[in-house]
Amino acid sequence: MAITIQAYSGNNYTYLRHSNEIVEGSQDEVLSPISFNRRERIRSLPNLQVFTLGLTTKCNLRCTYCCYSGNYRNTRSHGNISMKFKDVDKVLNFININASQCPVIISFYGGESLLEIDILKEFVRKAQLRWEQDVKFEISTNGTLLTDENIEYFVNHGFSLFISLDGSASIHDRQRIYSNGKGSFEAIRMSLKSFSDNYPDFYKNNVHLMMTVIDVSEMPYIAKEWHEDELLNSKTPIRISSVAPNYSLGVEKENVDDCLSKYMSILKYYEKHPQYELLRVFFERFLAEWINRPIINLNINENAPTCVPNNTKLYIDVEGKIGICEKIPDIYRIGSLSTGLDFQAINNIADKTATIIKSRCGKCPVARLCDICPNVIDLSDDEMNVYCHNQRVIQEVKFRIFCEMAERGLI
Repeated sequence: MAITIQAYSGNNYTYLRHSNEIVEGSQDEVLSPISFNRRERIRSLPNLQVFTLGLTTKCNLRCTYCCYSGNYRNTRSHGNISMKFKDVDKVLNFININASQCPVIISFYGGESLLEIDILKEFVRKAQLRWEQDVKFEISTNGTLLTDENIEYFVNHGFSLFISLDGSASIHDRQRIYSNGKGSFEAIRMSLKSFSDNYPDFYKNNVHLMMTVIDVSEMPYIAKEWHEDELLNSKTPIRISSVAPNYSLGVEKENVDDCLSKYMSILKYYEKHPQYELLRVFFERFLAEWINRPIINLNINENAPTCVPNNTKLYIDVEGKIGICEKIPDIYRIGSLSTGLDFQAINNIADKTATIIKSRCGKCPVARLCDICPNVIDLSDDEMNVYCHNQRVIQEVKFRIFCEMAERGLI
């Protein structure tokens, strides 16, 4: 059946999966199952451009929700292993063989990459010798180790920085902590101020903030404190995301009414405080697939979305093993620096993902909006039932919020 909601205005709206459209009024839609094409064997990854390097398993923080805490299934925990100088040429040779887009983008990841700044600099030096202007660099960092020397280095080498900051001090310091329990907010804020004061253009264009929200009901409070901080208010995060569900600890089924109530409270607060830029970004990110959805006409066969072979990036871990991306559990590697890409492993992951999609997504009313990815191959049938239920709940809530905001001229 189609999804129909009633806005507070009393107007009804229906989402039609067939065309990805929203129409006024209540309409019935017979959901003919999506028929997925037989998947062709993957023999190449033709779009590779971004190579994420796991420089180290070491980290100076112990964030409460970290996927490397040891609490997530089939994923490593914090460690003491780092790439070595002898690995640099092996990594760059692998990139040279497999990169198909220009410029090559090398993204440094951890643990905390700045704990291995010397090996990072060696990668940069040798990559620039090899590709000259046809290579760019990124780093994901917790921002606590950005000394004046490091900041100058990143500016001089045109880095893009992605720094985690989970709100104002009271929220951030509850989540992103050192091993002794002390919060990390002030160290990060000092780094941001150094960028802002000394390199304002670089700060504006190359420094990007990433926010993780554990309790979405705290967004009004986070937005208020962010707005009142002159430094933070000048830069909104490019991503505001929730914590990945941890099925090894158990995940509960969401309730539509409870979930909707939380987001409606945030929306009402935003209506009263439209100057809070953080809330604008929050809703833009939350509703992105609804705002940007293409209008289509698909009651025909289509390909199951399995990430590969159209992915643009690969992940290289500290041991030289290759992953589709850094989010896929460690046990699902698709090759190594010494053996190259393993297309049997790649096809196995794609096959498992496609099998799940074909069995579960054909009649799902939100199939075109779901963000299913190869991560799901790690879930049991019962866990997949919870996953699919929660996807339908959150998309129904997003549909309602989208319509409410559209009626009120907020999007």
